[in-house]
Amino acid sequence: MKTENWTLDIIESTNGMEKVLPNKILFDKIQNRIKLETLVSNKWIFLAAATFALLISINITLLKSSTTKSNTQSETVISTISTTNQLY
Repeated sequence: MKTENWTLDIIESTNGMEKVLPNKILFDKIQNRIKLETLVSNKWIFLAAATFALLISINITLLKSSTTKSNTQSETVISTISTTNQLY
């Protein structure tokens, strides 16, 4: 009950608050600085895409080679274990 009153007091404390308008010149400076910092050159985008493609191709190559090896290894192990169906 005490926490409910506390939260209601906090919520009600915002009643009557007015939105503050920033200084136009200062706001424009901040917006320009944000735009300048968020631009990423095409060189970095291309480099990231090329790296991503290279890593995917390496992973696919390794997966294909590991499945080929595992098939031949398992066939070798199966053929050397037993030629009969006796398990004991």
